[in-house]
Amino acid sequence: MHVSLNELTSLSRRALEGVGFPPGEFEDAADMIVWLEQFGLGGTKLLAKTLPRLTTEQWPAVQKLYDDGGGCVVLQIENGSLLQGGSLAADMACTRALADGLGVVRLSGCRDRGFILGYLARCARRGYHMTAMWCVGEPRRAIQNVATATGHPTLPTIRRYRADGGGEQMADTHTLTLIATRDFALMPARDPAANAFELLEEITPNELAARSRLAWDQGVDVDADLWSKLQALAAVKLVEATPESRARGAGETRQ
Repeated sequence: MHVSLNELTSLSRRALEGVGFPPGEFEDAADMIVWLEQFGLGGTKLLAKTLPRLTTEQWPAVQKLYDDGGGCVVLQIENGSLLQGGSLAADMACTRALADGLGVVRLSGCRDRGFILGYLARCARRGYHMTAMWCVGEPRRAIQNVATATGHPTLPTIRRYRADGGGEQMADTHTLTLIATRDFALMPARDPAANAFELLEEITPNELAARSRLAWDQGVDVDADLWSKLQALAAVKLVEATPESRARGAGETRQ
């Protein structure tokens, strides 16, 4: 079915509130979904894939595995969605960058990592230069995603490579690495060795801007079954939050 971005934003926010995202977080997560859809990057398809797990599985807590006391932090989310920990990871990278010049955050055990793209653009609008890296697919046939967003333009450049360079190297397909800085000179340089890797796709800020204009002018297509599920979740009225309800991670209908 065909809907406007405003309709998608409104319903996604109410649905994620029904799922169990707390105030402030359901708006944030919905905005990341709509951001991907706005720029033609499959936000609703990724949501449809992860929604069954969000509504049936207990949500994992984000744990800190390592902190060097400076700019480097390693977090773990134990197979949780990036919608549940992406905002924390991005904000932590920016906070460390502000304090130490460079912030590096690795989020392991994470799925739905494509949602990070909206956070990159948000941080870029705040004056940070951002890079995100993650692999998708089978470990021996993975695709390396590298997205970079700078203060100007704030939209990211997205590149996808063969992660093994045509070999048989095992890739980590469950980790996201974020790098943030306010000093452009500290941004990771594009390694000349990267030319040896097969570039599968490159999406430029200009192309993303054109996609955005089209989405605002003409709306977007959303799977009718997903739309119905979102409407059902949006109709859920949450009971008062308790430790038990937060552990379940889903809303309950008030009788």
